[in-house]
Amino acid sequence: MAEKYSKSTIDIYKNCGSDVIEINIYDLAEADVLREITPYVKSFGYKSIHLPSEIIYKKDEQTIKLLDNVASYYKEINADLILIHPDAVADWEVFDQYKINWAIENMDNRKEKYKTLEELAAFFEMKPSWKLVLDLNHCYTNDKTMKLARDIIGQFKDRIAEIHLSGYVNLHEPLFQTKQNFILDYCKEIDTPIVVESVFDSVDDVAKEYKYIKEYLK
Repeated sequence: MAEKYSKSTIDIYKNCGSDVIEINIYDLAEADVLREITPYVKSFGYKSIHLPSEIIYKKDEQTIKLLDNVASYYKEINADLILIHPDAVADWEVFDQYKINWAIENMDNRKEKYKTLEELAAFFEMKPSWKLVLDLNHCYTNDKTMKLARDIIGQFKDRIAEIHLSGYVNLHEPLFQTKQNFILDYCKEIDTPIVVESVFDSVDDVAKEYKYIKEYLK
């Protein structure tokens, strides 16, 4: 845990030329160590926070403690948004007391809901102030033609605040390996921050992925 939330880890991405960072909190305990990296996170131009996806959000002590902690950190680093997996939410009202730019992301094919255009539209009717993080990997798992990605962009372009990007074979493979440039093409249609979610076998692969993406999109 300490290694992940460290200057040396953040420098790996900073040295690739990234000015975008998303702090991914995997469990409740990790929320308590966020402040160890505050000075390093503040140096990025765009900052987002990804809430844990393995708990159920409702009006209980655990949820409120976590949201209080993360909301404080959001203000401390002047973050741009906080993201949550919508399938992890049992009670949406628990978020209403916080003045935060909230966002959901479209889900992958393993989930039951929040995958289709219709499901996303229904959510934004309920929560019109919320933003969308467009996960292109998730679009591809649901629709290999990527028509779903085009439709989401067409309907929600003004609501999309961030893109999640990676290749897909089994989960989140690097694009420099999969060469799935048709996924990258959709990044050209939206002027929004891109968070690379590829999973790497080695630290050296991080630089390879960033170089591959930047050269394709330039």
